[in-house]
Amino acid sequence: MFNITWFGHAMWRVATEKVSIIFDPFNDIGYPMPKDLKADIVISSHEHGDHSNFKLLTVPCKKISQIGIYHIDDVRIKLIEASHGQINGKKLGDTFLSLVTLENITILHCGDLGNIPGEDIINEIEGIDILFVPVGGHYTINASVAREFIELVKPKIVFPMHYKTEVSKIDEIEGIEPFLELFPEAEKIDSNSIILNKKNLKSKKQRYIILDYLE
Repeated sequence: MFNITWFGHAMWRVATEKVSIIFDPFNDIGYPMPKDLKADIVISSHEHGDHSNFKLLTVPCKKISQIGIYHIDDVRIKLIEASHGQINGKKLGDTFLSLVTLENITILHCGDLGNIPGEDIINEIEGIDILFVPVGGHYTINASVAREFIELVKPKIVFPMHYKTEVSKIDEIEGIEPFLELFPEAEKIDSNSIILNKKNLKSKKQRYIILDYLE
């Protein structure tokens, strides 16, 4: 069983009975700040404050924020360098794609992905089970480019992220509406979390799931 929680922006928790992993903990960007937050592993895709606030965690945990391959118990994590894109010709630097394998399930968190990666990376990540992908544009790819990326990667389940909501202080990014126009079949869940089992994850039907942020 995989319990997936969205805190808002690009911050997620994936938890099984054995391990809890948090991706891209944010600073104060408008979303409620989680209290007494615990995890076994915390991964940051890059050093920007809205993706690397390790101070949110209240207990010691394994922190991963550098390119490389990591083996922690039965979890394999590979951080793959990718482009953060550019604004008005100015490069925003790099971000990491976080490729995680646990219980024979593959998860890809795209951080602040700004461009579709090259063929070598696409070949490595193609056919993953769970994809967390930014869709808000400006600092990341937008919904249209995300669709191109999804078509290349062919994930089983897609969770959009990094888009404008009513509480987000980041005004430059778009809301979820362009994504919904491209994926009208997307499931909107009136909860900040969802539980998936391996039957869900091995279905041949691709799913697009929109969670509510943690209040």
